[in-house]
Amino acid sequence: MRVRGFAELLYRDSARLSFARACERIDHDVSLDHPEAWVVDDRRISFSMDCDMSLLDLQRYQRLFEELARDAIGGELALEGEGQPRWVVPIGQASSGIPGARSSETTSIDTADTDVTAVRYGGRSS
Repeated sequence: MRVRGFAELLYRDSARLSFARACERIDHDVSLDHPEAWVVDDRRISFSMDCDMSLLDLQRYQRLFEELARDAIGGELALEGEGQPRWVVPIGQASSGIPGARSSETTSIDTADTDVTAVRYGGRSS
């Protein structure tokens, strides 16, 4: 199936360490399948992909994204597969009101607790 996805995640500490820990927790590094889709900086993880994959692979990406969201302080991630509901996880809010907005320093609104249960399907909260 055709899958499109993106992520822009911000971290208080090392994004590289958070990425490695997330891969450990799911016991699989899905980034090896499409390394060109990932940019992991000091405190930011960016992801953009448009490719064919199986339903099992889509579910692996969802598990990895859930783990990445656990440590993130802001941003958003989404995956959409043909015939599957759109899967979106917003994480916190930046001071501008735009998830994942770039700023030179964090504020209390940027560091709100992450609720990874706030997964929305097709624009509806569940």
